Amino acid sequence: MNYYSPDDNHLKLRSTRFVRRMFAMRQLGTFLCFLPILSVLMEQGKSLGACGLLFINAFAWPYIAYRLALNSCDATGRERNNLTLDAAFGGIWVGLMALSPLPSFVIIAVLISDRYSAGGWSQLIAAVQAFLFAFALVWALEGAPIETEFSTRTVWLTLPLATGYLLALSVVSHNLTLSLRKKNSELERIALMDPGLKIPNRRLFEHRLESEFLRTKRGEGNAYLMLLDVDHFKHVNDTFGHEAGDFLLAEISGSLRDNVGMKDVPARFGGDELGVIVRDADDVTIIAMAERIKNQIELIRLPASPDYQCTVSIGIAAAREAGSIHEWLRYTDEALYRVKRAGRNGIQLRQSTSQH
Repeated sequence: MNYYSPDDNHLKLRSTRFVRRMFAMRQLGTFLCFLPILSVLMEQGKSLGACGLLFINAFAWPYIAYRLALNSCDATGRERNNLTLDAAFGGIWVGLMALSPLPSFVIIAVLISDRYSAGGWSQLIAAVQAFLFAFALVWALEGAPIETEFSTRTVWLTLPLATGYLLALSVVSHNLTLSLRKKNSELERIALMDPGLKIPNRRLFEHRLESEFLRTKRGEGNAYLMLLDVDHFKHVNDTFGHEAGDFLLAEISGSLRDNVGMKDVPARFGGDELGVIVRDADDVTIIAMAERIKNQIELIRLPASPDYQCTVSIGIAAAREAGSIHEWLRYTDEALYRVKRAGRNGIQLRQSTSQH
């Protein structure tokens, strides 16, 4: 039975990446373990059969584990079982080496670090249990020997495992952390965007509003807030349908993106009301920007009605005129209301004698 539906391709791909990452680390780990273990087994006069099993574990098992995981209906679950088996194999070799201190404790440290990195506490606990069981069984069958001596050759052959593998594990863990941060940043960005209009939503808009207000008050800039209200938007929805209204808002948001600066923030303020935080401007440039936006919006045509002409009412206020963020919003809203009261389809900058 396949656990993956056609809509679960992302989950399947993630499982495959996990299996491949573990395969690469297992190849490296078993090879680096092979050298010091073989050295100890030869020094203790172990049989060729034991050395042959070590060879299989080091060079055949990584491929066997890889194929078992990829062919499983639950690749991640199968790979976690493989990781537990890795720990059991480690216990067997530590038992056969009679607890030879240097390679044994380095192998234990590697297993603990790797299992915890791969699956957290649950994976570590399962691995420790498998390791202790396998070790106790083999060590008891061997007569519970303890070998405290080891050769210079064993020391040198253990050093790559003690340094190289842990370094590789650190690199992999760091890359995974960076990848997770990027994904979290992307998810946060998506959460702060209006999916239909492809511009920030009100949550991000208010955050940036506070930031630019404080920046202006510190004398580091001169921010303006512009609110746009689509004239007779309810009539568009009632006459042409909500799809036409959504199309109109999407086209207007495109006009905003085209006419504001790279550091300015266009956003959906609510309903049919859109807003723009203009980071650095003056009265002349903000009016000019509003005129460009208004003129471009007038060129928008609805597919259902080529004769329809969209107009907007725009209210503007400067952050420097307000004593708080709420006051800044209120001043802008009052400017917008004055445009509507005067018949809509215009621009009003608060405390400006010019009305367009």
